[in-house]
Parts: sequence; C-alpha cells; structure tokens
Amino acid sequence: MARIPDIIRHRTTTAGAWRPAALFIAGLLVFIDPAAAAAQQATATVRGRVVTPVGQPAAGAEIRVVGLGRHVDADVDGRFRIEVPAGSYVLEVYSARFGRAVERIAAEAGADLDLAIRLEPVFHAEPIIASVGPEARTQTELYQATDVLVGRELVEKGRNSIGETLAEQPGVTSTYYGPGSSRPVIRGLQGDRVRVLESGVSSGDVSASGPDHAVAVEPMLAGQIEIIRGPSTLLYGSSAIGGAVNMIDPRIPREKSIHALTGHAQVQGATVSDELNGGASLNGTVGSFGWHASGLLRNTDDYRIPGPAVAPLAQEPGEDHPDLGFLLNSALETRTGSLGASWVGSAGYLGAAVTGYGTKYGVPGHEHDEEELPPAPGEEHEPGVRIDLDQTRFDVEGAWNFGGNLVRAAKLRAGYSDYRHRELEGDEVGTQFDNSEFEGRLEATHAPLGPVSGTLGAQYGNREVLAEGLEAFLPDTRTRSLALFLYEEIPIDGFKFGIGARWEGNDHDVIDGRSQSSDGFSGSLGVNWSASESVTLTAAAARSTKLPSAEELFSDGPHAATRLYEVGDPDLVNEIGHSVDAALIVTEGPVTGQVAGYLNSFDDFIFITPTDSTVGGFVVAEYGQADARFYGFELNLKVAILHRPGNHLALTGFSDYVRAEATDADEPLPFIPPLRWGGGALWEVDRWRAALDVRRTAEQTRVADFETPTPGYTFLNASVSYAFFTGKLIHEVTLRGTNLTDQEARNHVSLLKDIAPLPGRDIRLTYRLMF
Repeated sequence: MARIPDIIRHRTTTAGAWRPAALFIAGLLVFIDPAAAAAQQATATVRGRVVTPVGQPAAGAEIRVVGLGRHVDADVDGRFRIEVPAGSYVLEVYSARFGRAVERIAAEAGADLDLAIRLEPVFHAEPIIASVGPEARTQTELYQATDVLVGRELVEKGRNSIGETLAEQPGVTSTYYGPGSSRPVIRGLQGDRVRVLESGVSSGDVSASGPDHAVAVEPMLAGQIEIIRGPSTLLYGSSAIGGAVNMIDPRIPREKSIHALTGHAQVQGATVSDELNGGASLNGTVGSFGWHASGLLRNTDDYRIPGPAVAPLAQEPGEDHPDLGFLLNSALETRTGSLGASWVGSAGYLGAAVTGYGTKYGVPGHEHDEEELPPAPGEEHEPGVRIDLDQTRFDVEGAWNFGGNLVRAAKLRAGYSDYRHRELEGDEVGTQFDNSEFEGRLEATHAPLGPVSGTLGAQYGNREVLAEGLEAFLPDTRTRSLALFLYEEIPIDGFKFGIGARWEGNDHDVIDGRSQSSDGFSGSLGVNWSASESVTLTAAAARSTKLPSAEELFSDGPHAATRLYEVGDPDLVNEIGHSVDAALIVTEGPVTGQVAGYLNSFDDFIFITPTDSTVGGFVVAEYGQADARFYGFELNLKVAILHRPGNHLALTGFSDYVRAEATDADEPLPFIPPLRWGGGALWEVDRWRAALDVRRTAEQTRVADFETPTPGYTFLNASVSYAFFTGKLIHEVTLRGTNLTDQEARNHVSLLKDIAPLPGRDIRLTYRLMF
C-alpha cells in the first residue's frame, strides 16, 4: 500500500500539528491576488421589496447572500439593494417577527434584478445546506435526501449530546450510553462509519472508539446541524461511509454584522433530571473585523425513570432490583466557551477561534469487576465510574472569491485539538485517553469549463492517541491521512449530474514498531431532475472505500463499555461499499416533505464478534470481515390543513426502517434500530407555535446470536412557544414535554439497554432572548 509522503510526516505536537495548517494557509494566500480581487468581474445589482405573509412591508428583515458574506436590512418600506459579483447565489431573507424566504438568483454581469419576496412561516421555508457540493444549496438542488436542524427546531430538540439532539430525525438513532455520551447512528451504521464534524473538520475526540466516550461538541451553541447521507459523504473521508453530521458553528465570523452587537442568550430547566443550563452567543463588528464570544454551563442530577433500571429479560432468578425512580450515576455537568475573530474584506475573510470544552458525566453500569446492584434503602451508594473530559481546540478558517480567475473561489478550514479524558473510579484515575489531532481542508472552486463547474480539494489529518490504565485496549498509535477529492456538476437537457471522486491514504504507526498503510478510491454519480418548481427527483450511486481504523487493527485489551476483551486484526483489508439512493422531494403545495430509499452492499464489512473465550471475566471479541447488506427507507411528510396569513395548521408524519444482514451467513447484524413511525400536528398563529407528536418505536426481535429482543414503546410529545417583542429585543418562551405518558423505553442500539432505560416524563422550559 502507498505510504504518505515523508514531507508531511511529523510527530503530533501543538507546534508540529500547525505546520500543515501553515501549508494550508499558504496555499490559500498563493491564490489571493489583491489587485484581481479588487477588480473582480462586473457586478450585478439585486434590489427588491420584502413583505410579510399579509403583504405589509417587512421592515428590518435581513437579506443575506449565502456564502458571499454580504447582507443588508430592509428599510421601513421593506426595500433593499445589494451589489453582488456576477454569478448564481442562494438568497435568504429572515425576520424573527414575520418568517423566512429562500430564493435562487442568477445575477448576470450588469444586470439589475428587481425581486418581490413574501415571507412565510419558518416551517414552510426550504432549508439551506452548506455541507454538500462546492457552495450552499437548497434541498431541491441536491442529489440525495438531507436533513437540517436550525432555529426554533434546534432550540426545541437540543439536548446534552449530539446523538440525542438528532435522535428524532428520520433515519437517525443514537448509541445512547447515558445522557453524557450519545453518538449518532445513521441508517444502522455507527462508530467509525459516521463522522461528526465541526464546520467540515473532525470534532477531535475519541468518541468513535467506544460508546462511553462523549462527542466533544455542544449542539446548543450550533448555528445549524446538517445530516448528510448517501454518496456525498465521500467528500469527508472513509470514516463517513455511513453518513456525516456537520455542526456549522459560528465561532469564526464569516461576515461583518450590520449592527455593532447581535446575539442571543438562553436559560433552560428540565424536570426529568433537575437540569439547569444557560448560555449566550455574541457577535460584533469593529472596523473590518468581526468577533464572536459564546459559552454555556449545564448541570443535572441522575434522571428519573418509570420503573426498575434492569430489564426483566436481564434479571437473574432470585435477583431483586428495586424501583428507585431514577438511574444511578447518570448525572453530568458541562462547561464550554469560545472566542473568535476574523478580518472580513469585500471578497472574503480569514479568522481564528479558540474553544475550551469540559464535561464530567456518569457512565451507568460501567463497572470493572462485577455489576453493582442498586443500594438497599438507607445504604449509601458508592459512586460509579465517571468520565472527566477536557478539550482545547484551535480553528482557522478563510475563504476568498476571485471573480473571473481560473480559481473562482477558495476555502480553508483547519483545526487542532488537545483532548484528554480520565475515567474516574471514585477519586482514582482508572484509564486515561489523550488525543492530539489536526485536520485541515483546502477547497478550490474553479471557473466554469463550458457547462462543467465544481471544486477540487485536499484534506490532511494527523492524530495521536495515547491510552494508559485498566481500559487501555488500544496501544499508543499515530495515524496520518491524506486525501484528494473533486466534485463536479454538469447540466444536460433539464437534468443535473453530480460526479464525485476521492483518493485517501492512511498510515498507522504503533509505539511497539508495528505499522500498517492502506489507501483506496471512492466515486459517486448523482442525478437531479426538477419535475416542477416544487417537485424534485434524485438518484445517486457510489462506490466507497472504508480504510480500517487503528481500533479495528490494533485493539488488544478489556473495554468495559462494550463488556468485551477486544482483539483487533492487523490483516484487515479495505471495506468496499456499493450504494444506491433515490429520493422524491416536494417543497411547495398541500403536501410537502421527502421520501427516500437506499441499498448499501458491503464487501469485507468490518465488525466485531464475541467468541467462547474469556479473559479476566471479559468475553473475548475479535474483529473480522464478511459481506453485508443494509437497505431501508425514510419518510418525512407535512400536510397543510390550514394555510392563511398568520394562521397555519399542518399534520405531520414520519417513518424509517433499516434491515441489515451478513449475506454469507444470512444472519441479522447486531444493534440495528427497529421500525419507527409516528405523526402529529403543527399549528402556528401570530406569535404562538404549538406541536403535538406521537412516535412509535416497534419491538426489535430480529437480533444477532448474542443480543436480546427489545420491547417497543410509544412516546407522546408536545410543545408550545410564544414570542414577544420589546423594542429591538425578541423574547421566546418554549415549553416542551417529552414522554408525557411516562413510558418505560429502551434503545435497542444501546449496549446499556438492559440496565439503562431512556428517561421518563420530562417537562422542559426555555427562555431565549435575541438581539
């Protein structure tokens, strides 16, 4: 296998890790020609009038050219004017008072566009996706189904972890290892097949190594969260073969604020765990510089459950598991803060940010010797294992629009993280993980070559994982990765074709002298056909290569999170996936939403299988390979019942399903989520918004040999919110109830499902101030 060139090898230190960052920044600056940037191609004028749903001027509405860093506010008559370089752009118009609108505009050189824009309630507006292709896109311009959490919906669904924040989205469940640690599972795939990103680069933690390891991101401070499925994930690496979750963070300002100070502050309380959290995000402008500051604090107690923690099927004869009313060792505390600044010019920006993230959380059932039974009444409970996690992160981001040059635009994102988590048994450290990681991406959008437009890019990563203690199942390992990729689009006779390709190589070096190198090629082809302005059909096919991870190759030790003694296989070969996706997307009319189907077939699928052997009380499990197949569907619909200015009522429905099997043995694969379906109603009138939601998760009886079936359950959820205004301040109060009938529920995907049920009834109150 090819080795990564020596010129970019180095030991990962804080100073050394930034050498590639310097190369990335230098690569960006090489393209910047100040004279050319100042004399870009001829501009176009975009003017127009923005009105409310009832036709009145939408004074103060913000008009933003997505990806260009230009925005203005509508005047008292709702009118605006903005100059843009010639090109095609997504125009987003937003008003917290009146709603939102999204339009694609084509601005030819010297043109003077005059637009009439009517705002609609936020839940009617088409989302904008930044993670797919060379530029921001609307949902109907993509080649596969996507999902976005933003605005009010993100506030309502925001939770302690990224996994639980996204767990209600179609096609997404979570690993749920307690409220402190929960990672997304997309279409039944998890771990090293699903990447969690911050604005396109790694989150810089060890969450893919074990379900008890938290993802070091704070979803409640995100600008928006995008879920990418299907062939487009190849843009983000072999570890995204199952999907990618990209948290678009506002830490590095991408444009100057129109106002001297904007932002929001929020405080939230929840009954199920006596949670209290509060945070704020501020943005401002000083001359040509924009700045950002944000932070959040959270504290919870053990959460309440409606019955005994241990499931009936997991109880031994004669055992007595009292109903304590709460799950032991499920409390957590989190603290995080960020500072960022950017220089913003007429053609681009360059900025940096520093972020500190820390959390301490209990891990239910995470014991090293024998399982603890709950304490008898009156007895004091010995504290279980808790994880104390700290991460310091440095990020650099820049973008530049070059106008008519060969390189039309370039974008850089690079991040270095210094991560440590300690697994505490009482006051003693049982195991410690250190992860030093750098990852950077440089993308260049070329000028159109006839009908062909697109982006070429490079990605480099350097990661060093050190582990010591009782659970040091992975030897000290350094991993370097290099990738080259391209994404091109070609319109032909009313169809749009998207072509993607990626080469990636990894080098793994172990402290004992072992090493392993691998590389592989991935490619995709997608087609998008707009049957009308509101109906789009998409289809895509891909061949994807997943390179074996260090954990899959070199693990050799007890892992209490999985309750296994994990043994890697250094002879693993590349996992090859062949996938087909198709989707129908409807954005306007009485029925809107999307339905998608997929088939993923894997050659040499990497998985771990328990054996009959034990070591120190742990069952030995070995990594191996076999062919596998995943297929399923996702459905998300909205049916408008009442659609009048200021008064909107819609019925909602969703469903998702995945079936996975080892094709050679014709046996089910483990930890596959069951069928889910549900529906509800969404009502918005003036300043009020209310929702009712019933969600059914079916029982899972199609299980692997070492799994147990999981009963189904039904959740009843409801929310109501009210917005009011004092001057230029916007106040929003939201009351949300989850699992209102206090059902006992267990997540089949979770390794803790038999000893850690999901939380019981929760009433959550949120106050949010925007300015």
